[in-house]
Amino acid sequence: MKHAHTGRKLGVSAPHRRAMMRTMTLAIIERDAIKTTPARAKELRWFAERVVTLAKYGDVHSRRQIISLLGSTETTSGTNRVRSAIAHVYSNLVPRFKDRPGGYTQILRLAKNRAGDNAEMCVIRYMPELDEKAAKKDKDSKAKKTAKGAGKADSKKKVEAAASDKGKPREKKAASKEPESPKDKVETKSKKKDKE
Repeated sequence: MKHAHTGRKLGVSAPHRRAMMRTMTLAIIERDAIKTTPARAKELRWFAERVVTLAKYGDVHSRRQIISLLGSTETTSGTNRVRSAIAHVYSNLVPRFKDRPGGYTQILRLAKNRAGDNAEMCVIRYMPELDEKAAKKDKDSKAKKTAKGAGKADSKKKVEAAASDKGKPREKKAASKEPESPKDKVETKSKKKDKE
């Protein structure tokens, strides 16, 4: 039975898989987008979004959970990659996604496969930041939707007005239609005889 066996194995051992997810998560945090296979991208999505979700809480416990996801922050020489990644998350990604309730990543499939083994490729990235023009467009589209709702109310008023006009007699058209085919002429002649 397959109970509690979630996730993809990706053809590697468990420690290798854990290390791969850590390095890929660090890479996407540092660069905002990376190129990989769709299976790896779908597996990475959870880690990349979890880091942002934890950082949005903003407390010490969340920071420690991010450290446990990404690895050690001890520095032996030079700069520590995990510390700089965590600083980047708190300074850039949290303000970008403060109003967004999840769904921080996007997977875009590429048309060209990998050269060596012809594997399908994709780009996984954090959702791009909306600039002022795009935000203004969103507001305009929302305003148009509300205007369409008002337009529906106007059309309802027109229907009601048409219903109230039903009681009024209509003017008859002056032009009468002539039958188009000989059969129609015969039928009309027979109808005339019936009327007499």
